[in-house]
Amino acid sequence: MPVRMMQRNNLVNGFIEVNDEATEKALAQAKAEIGDAAWKQGHSPETEQVVRAALKAQGARYETELTGKLTGVSLAETQANGAKFQKLRVTLENGEDKTILSADLGSEYAQRLIAKLDRATREHAGQVVTIGGFAEPVEKNGRSFTNHVATLKDGQKQEIQAAPGHFERAKEAIDKAQEPLRQSGMGENRELLNQVAQAAREQYFAGVVPDLAGRLKEQGVTQTQRLPRLEGHQKDEQGTWRSVGLYVDQQGKPRGVLVVENKEQGVKERHSVAFQERTSKSGIPMLAASVAREDGSKLYVNVLPHENRSTGEKFLSASFGERDQAGTFRQIEGQGGGLKPNEAMMQAGDKDRTLQLVRDKLGVDVLAKHREKGQEQAQGVER
Repeated sequence: MPVRMMQRNNLVNGFIEVNDEATEKALAQAKAEIGDAAWKQGHSPETEQVVRAALKAQGARYETELTGKLTGVSLAETQANGAKFQKLRVTLENGEDKTILSADLGSEYAQRLIAKLDRATREHAGQVVTIGGFAEPVEKNGRSFTNHVATLKDGQKQEIQAAPGHFERAKEAIDKAQEPLRQSGMGENRELLNQVAQAAREQYFAGVVPDLAGRLKEQGVTQTQRLPRLEGHQKDEQGTWRSVGLYVDQQGKPRGVLVVENKEQGVKERHSVAFQERTSKSGIPMLAASVAREDGSKLYVNVLPHENRSTGEKFLSASFGERDQAGTFRQIEGQGGGLKPNEAMMQAGDKDRTLQLVRDKLGVDVLAKHREKGQEQAQGVER
């Protein structure tokens, strides 16, 4: 999986994919089962179990740890329902794979992680680290709360301690911001004081992140630039992921990377493939590629166009197959497989070679939904 964006989800007590259809279906399923009231209460062991089961049923991915070389720390701004949100973005790279963690800057989790990243960007820049976290139930004044604690380990799995002083300085910023309210006689308005505290705390940590990004740059640590491509992932019943990245090279030839991965079984294959234009048995144009393994078996991947009968939306999906040493073919069944443009392709827009090829040969405009979303955001609408 060349590039993916993950976010911390407190109910899952883990990381889930951002803007992933299967994940969104799973969360909706879990919310319906749990009920709105329990959903709003946040994490509990029972809620975690229900949400993780829904993710598994939908073939959606969740992880408890993210590992890779620390190559980027930055801020981003997103919009939803007319409101703006600041996000902490942490980039981890593992060979050609890139994982971007996105976390709400105002969250306890992100702020705890920033304090640890302060030390990590000094002592472990460009080195392998593992980001994790856990839900910690606590009792305070007779009430139960859950703290969401960030963990950050080095390449030897030793915890990287937070740089000291951040939460003390954040408290100073909060006190300074609240002082005018107290002087004006509003010191008993707990709701307003909490709002001011949250804003001041977020502003403090927002000021820390650029220093961390600059520190990485000063040490010569930069993110690997990704080429525009379409990416699709499918998970079978055994938990094995098959992924494909499709792109068009400078000679105008469709090429790609085929990955087979099952972390629990220790399986990780990566193959470069060349796609050929083919026609399916039903007369549909498609792109097909195969690769021979050392044991004599073969892997197959086809990219085909589809159309949603309800909405008329056209999209691409990947199908995978295997042929064993005896010549027996098996179609891989699984969940997922839809191809989506990566960030580099969305930035390239209509001039991208891959976009042009699949539009001309397969009749699918893979940026149609992206353009529609951009227009809605320009009008103040966020789905």
